Amino acid sequence: MNLQDLEILEDDFDLFVALDDTEKIEFLFDAVESGIEASILKQVTKLDEQYTNIDVKHKISTEDFQFGQYRIAVTLTPNEVHLNSNSLKAIRSFTNKMFNDGLMLWPLKMKKSVFDIYRFYKSFSIIGRGTAISSN
Repeated sequence: MNLQDLEILEDDFDLFVALDDTEKIEFLFDAVESGIEASILKQVTKLDEQYTNIDVKHKISTEDFQFGQYRIAVTLTPNEVHLNSNSLKAIRSFTNKMFNDGLMLWPLKMKKSVFDIYRFYKSFSIIGRGTAISSN
């Protein structure tokens, strides 16, 4: 490997600095053997594959329900439930329904944001799931 003929420009050097030690050696070897452009493309492709394989951890779903004369917006994440409504009674009833269906909830101390269009807001952490509780 002859590194004397290798010329790394400023933009190429920015990528080189971002690589770890083994990737730098691989980059230099590929640059001497195949050229700077091929080496850069190889490293950028590896970085792209590394970051596109990251799993989406926050899956969010939102649904509105009619609860008597009031509407309640329920936002679910894998570990949290956020409830919005113009009625505290509707939020309490829905929370009791979730508890009776087997969800173990813990209240969170989160405040209403500007995106919450309804008057009241409650949020809970889902700490477990169990069997439904019979009302009989």
